[in-house]
Amino acid sequence: MWTRPVAPSVGRLVGLLALALGGQTPAAAQNLETETARLLPAGWWKIGNAFEFQTSSEGIEAALPVAIEYGVTGRLELLVEPVPFTTIRPKIGRRAAGPGDVEATITYLVRREHGGAPALAAAAEVKLPTARDSLIGTRHTDFTAYVIASKRFGRLDAHAHVAYTVVGKPAGVALDNVIAFALAGVYRPNTQVEWFGEVLGSTAASGGSESGAGGAAVPEVSGGELVGTLGAGKHIGAGLLLYLAVSYDNNAAVQLRPGLTLRFR
Repeated sequence: MWTRPVAPSVGRLVGLLALALGGQTPAAAQNLETETARLLPAGWWKIGNAFEFQTSSEGIEAALPVAIEYGVTGRLELLVEPVPFTTIRPKIGRRAAGPGDVEATITYLVRREHGGAPALAAAAEVKLPTARDSLIGTRHTDFTAYVIASKRFGRLDAHAHVAYTVVGKPAGVALDNVIAFALAGVYRPNTQVEWFGEVLGSTAASGGSESGAGGAAVPEVSGGELVGTLGAGKHIGAGLLLYLAVSYDNNAAVQLRPGLTLRFR
């Protein structure tokens, strides 16, 4: 649920995708950042954790996002995504470390998949400005609305979403609201292994200038982004998934994301 962020850095990658996609989130604690209409059954939980490491010509960034998901009913799901720790280490300029923002998303299954028609869902997300450092968060609340579709094609499960984010605007900084899209596919050759890939895109939150009044930098906001991801996962037992994903964006930044998700009742 996402925005990801700064020129070619994890701060921006985390910032812009968090703004634009919600999910994913500030940072992504699940194998897919694309939203899906595959909701948890009522009473079920899913907890995810990942380590994100991104490198580019501008420096390195890292984050430890967490996702806590609960099936409220068969059609309603709640997701909370805190980022307990983020570090931004540019080659030039000051560094930052500390907690990131928190995102909360509620998703409603509008229609189950039936015949040739995909499952459809709608979601609303709020980004709470819990980051204390302006290099990590804008210190303003964002709101995002999603339209989501999911469809199975044999062993391939395809997902897509479009999103619109109303961006909280710091004083003295001109920012645009963000339109984002995501396409993802998960291929499961058997019950233990899955391969996945996705493409995430978003319009620019800023017109190119990232300075506010007095020249204060706003690095967590960036221009439009296009991010591609490939990954693989291994199911351990009935509820645990271990995975590894690699992403590359239009700023030539590379991100490595190992993680796990645990599903239980």
